[in-house]
Amino acid sequence: MHKQSYGCLIIILFSILTFFISPLQVLADSGTALEEAKAGASSAPENLGLDGAMFTKADFSQYGSRFNSANLVDANLRTGGDSRAILMTSQPSQVGAIWSNLENGNYVDITKKQTMSMWMYFGPKKHTDGKDFGDGMAFVLQKSSDGANAIAHDGTSIGTGESLGVWGVDDNVDTSTTAGIAATAIQNSWAMEFDTHTNNDSTPGAAAYFDSTVSGQHIAYAYPGDSNTYVKKTKNGIFPFTSDKYYYGMNHQGTKQVDLHDGAWHHLTVIWDPIKFQATCVFNDKNPDGSVGTNPVEIDVPSVKAAEFGGYDNLSDHKLRWGFTATTGSSYEANLIAFESIPSSVEGDVTPSITDTTQQKEVTSNGTVNSSDQLAIKYNLKYDSGRDKWSNIDAQLVLPQNVTYQMSNSNDVIGSVVYGDGQDSEPIYASELTGTNTLDHVLKRNLDSSDRGGPTTAVITINGIANNVTTNTDVASVRSTIDSDTLIKDVDMLPFTILKSKPINLVLDKNNISVNPDKSASITGTVSYVDGTTVKNSDMTVHTNLNGTDLDNFKMSDDDTSGKLNFEIPADKLTEDTNILKVYVTDPNGNKTTTSTVKISKRGALALKVDDYSFGSINQVASSILIPRKGDWRIEVDDSREKGSNPWNLLVKTDGLYNSGTKFNGNMIYKNSNGIEKILNNNSNTLIASGNKTQDGEQITSVSRLWNDSEGLLLRSNGTNTMGNYSGEMNWVLSDTI
Repeated sequence: MHKQSYGCLIIILFSILTFFISPLQVLADSGTALEEAKAGASSAPENLGLDGAMFTKADFSQYGSRFNSANLVDANLRTGGDSRAILMTSQPSQVGAIWSNLENGNYVDITKKQTMSMWMYFGPKKHTDGKDFGDGMAFVLQKSSDGANAIAHDGTSIGTGESLGVWGVDDNVDTSTTAGIAATAIQNSWAMEFDTHTNNDSTPGAAAYFDSTVSGQHIAYAYPGDSNTYVKKTKNGIFPFTSDKYYYGMNHQGTKQVDLHDGAWHHLTVIWDPIKFQATCVFNDKNPDGSVGTNPVEIDVPSVKAAEFGGYDNLSDHKLRWGFTATTGSSYEANLIAFESIPSSVEGDVTPSITDTTQQKEVTSNGTVNSSDQLAIKYNLKYDSGRDKWSNIDAQLVLPQNVTYQMSNSNDVIGSVVYGDGQDSEPIYASELTGTNTLDHVLKRNLDSSDRGGPTTAVITINGIANNVTTNTDVASVRSTIDSDTLIKDVDMLPFTILKSKPINLVLDKNNISVNPDKSASITGTVSYVDGTTVKNSDMTVHTNLNGTDLDNFKMSDDDTSGKLNFEIPADKLTEDTNILKVYVTDPNGNKTTTSTVKISKRGALALKVDDYSFGSINQVASSILIPRKGDWRIEVDDSREKGSNPWNLLVKTDGLYNSGTKFNGNMIYKNSNGIEKILNNNSNTLIASGNKTQDGEQITSVSRLWNDSEGLLLRSNGTNTMGNYSGEMNWVLSDTI
């Protein structure tokens, strides 16, 4: 960057005639016209329209005839239309300064997170007329008493050339202190310069030595009103005829060499952190087509001392004015700025996440999921602050590849948009997805309905299933765009890896076990990979559920042979006569066996299950008849004793059947397969069945199913009975005595 020198009136006129650049020339040099951005062309960046009331042009009238070249312009670089950008300079010998309008609520609130994202343009690689480039732009945060008229000046003239309108003015050879130079800069400010012209001329008064320690186009930051920003240089006079003359270098901080005037738009994101009281700046973090920047440049900015902005009293309203300054000398360039976000309008965040619902875990960046795992792809939108509502939001979501976004039900629903407290939601249908092939899936959705205004939160969830891949497959991060009238946000979905399918088998040695009441149950089996991979026991986690309650997970033991499953269920946990244990095993990657079931019966336990039962109806008869059973009788002996235990015996007795105190004229009898009848009474038990334990585990014998229609328990009438319903009780005895 350098300063334009002025001579007599003739020289001024000559300069104007020689260096005036036509609007057509500026358009040609700007490379990608803003009209392309407005139309959404991939060669130009998408940007917000600008409200002129949110910005204020600095008034330079007190500095003579110097005018402010900064203007809000439309897509054809003209003022007065649909403003799309700020044109800072376009001709030689210009100075531009434009600031946020605090009165209209445009400022950086230092107590809140604030994000400014914008596109910057510095011209093509070469001017069509062959002229040199200069000087660049500066992004400035300031609390100057000059407010919206802030510009670097020495009281009568504005700092041009290397000053960029923000740094100190070094055109007075008699300025002998760095404090004297700092006093001419914008006070109480922090600035980041985007310098397209190297100034390394050590001639006193030339105002062209600030870049003596850097070379080429660069980005750097410093504190313009701080004397430590400047380095004094002295050119000794020849005593006694001349005095010493002074000139100054500049202490650049966070210097990064970059190509600025290359015919491309460059993206800048500035984030103010209220906790750390600092700004984080990333340049070239995004390409004009919206993709992730190829070579992003992060500028490290340490915490800012309150004194740099005039102290705490000067910051009592928590507001910093922000804006841009730019200058040209004999060299020139078209300096343009287009915005994606203005924090005073809307400050919002979009947070991506992936939940593996199969493994019930959050997937980390570069984490893993298994083939065929169910995934929930989420985008969490949150409105933080601002003078405007975050409204008319258009989400264009590019979904991760190698995931099948399937129908979750017959209505084709694959996800949802949930607003606010979750009471308001909208379904997302698979038919809404578009793409050029089976791998590409794009969802376009407007998140704002006319009766909602602007949501404070919205969670977009799309459900899918990771493809069943034959090799471990990396799924790259994909960039989506959240667009609106007041904010444009990019969101990069997490990259992850789908692991190839690796099935595991679990084979238990026994699925039916009997144990003594005070003994633990030993569970053994084999775990193996289908593809033959060696099992490392300590990598395998055993999951168990006993009688409906999950037990603590544990690892298989490396003391056992590879794949050997060996554990015990303590006796005090076997609280039922018959206990149901469910077991499955997982590896570190979430591969899972099928669930196996084990019945654990306590030895010595005999149980009888008897349902209600009845006999058939009869008419009044005088003679003796045999009345059969009615319906399905259920008389079952459940034997969970050890195999080979004593035989069991089932006996029964009854006092008979009664109808309102009148005893049935007849008896309940047991008739065996040989046709022998035994009358049941209440004085002694009658043996009706017996059995042996012939197998391990639980053994159930259905006594009633061993009888045919003319065997087992029947009813014998001895003659005429009074009409009515007869009922009674039967006392059962199940024993295992010899």
